Amino acid sequence: MAKFFRKSNQRGWTIIELMMVVSIIGLIIPALTTLFMYCYQGLASAEMHLQLKALNEQIVLHLHERMNTSKHMFQNNAASGGLSFIGQINLGSAPASVSFSQMPQAQSGATITFSPAAGAVNSEFGDCLFYAVYDQPQTIGKDAGGKGDIFIAPVTVGGPLTITQDNWTTTTTAAIVDGTGKAVTVNLDVYRFYFDYLSSVGDMKPIPNYTSYWLIEWQSVQFVDAFELADIKSTDPTLFTNVVNWLSTGSNFPNGQPMTFAWDPSQTQMTNGSSFAFYQLSGGTTIGVANQVISMQSWTPLSRTSSGQISPFNYGISGNYSNRAGDPPPPNVPLYCPPTSTANAFPGGFEVGIQGANGGMQVMIRTLLVAHGNNKGILWDNETSVDSVRDVW
Repeated sequence: MAKFFRKSNQRGWTIIELMMVVSIIGLIIPALTTLFMYCYQGLASAEMHLQLKALNEQIVLHLHERMNTSKHMFQNNAASGGLSFIGQINLGSAPASVSFSQMPQAQSGATITFSPAAGAVNSEFGDCLFYAVYDQPQTIGKDAGGKGDIFIAPVTVGGPLTITQDNWTTTTTAAIVDGTGKAVTVNLDVYRFYFDYLSSVGDMKPIPNYTSYWLIEWQSVQFVDAFELADIKSTDPTLFTNVVNWLSTGSNFPNGQPMTFAWDPSQTQMTNGSSFAFYQLSGGTTIGVANQVISMQSWTPLSRTSSGQISPFNYGISGNYSNRAGDPPPPNVPLYCPPTSTANAFPGGFEVGIQGANGGMQVMIRTLLVAHGNNKGILWDNETSVDSVRDVW
């Protein structure tokens, strides 16, 4: 049988064909790269905006919960005690406050409103909050070994510290007894001071060519109600001595940290004749302190979030800007009061206003967060809330 053989075609690419392929690839790659970059920037921008919005809503909700437990809102005046007490704050390891930090003052006059108005004045607004709140309710009793134990009551608002013997018979520490030797249960209000302020130092994520800050919440140690202690002293000195000794003994607390400070919420000055705003608990009695330092328990950066999984970005509380470029452009800062003549100073993107008094007080809080990453322009989120605050004593 005859065999047939097919000769393989050895012909290759011509130079013209090769040039055409290279030209087509040269057109496709830039188009794909541009498409990829647009998609990448779009996803990064969407992530930034979602994280900014979630962070801002978290800040507003957190401050709302703090306002609900407020005992006293300090203002930029002597009548509220703000000018006396804010200077006693020891920030400790917390970042330093901006130099233009200012508490708000309740609005007065014929026009009282939180609406942006040309007639607003700086003295009615602030860029920080300084207030005292009821601390978490605690029940301190004796366990079977005679040791104190703390149980946090399952409620969201502040309440009293309850010291009780709990009817345990095996104890290694003395019960709280009154003048007749009877074990009693004592309820005391406990407070903490909070200072929410702007800072420009620390572990920030600054935006290039854009002034921004981070929002810090400073928390003080606990203070027992000095007025209630004085009331106990007037009715039963023995019980008063036993309560003070119990509070100032660290072994009665699981964390080993005693309560050695007391605050009289009715006082608006550090000293007023024989009365004091602050006392130290020692030796079974309370000792008035003329210049009590309000010490730090902890501090937290409220304006912190992860800087992006798709792409990192810088962010913070906005400085003072108007007519800033963006798509859409961010709202002006400030919005509720005129800025000071110093560039990028008071008040920044954390504006606070107060109106009313006592049980009818309202606090307006505005936070404007800005961010910048691999996108063009500034992304932002603006939140404004009005909370009812108790300011009674």
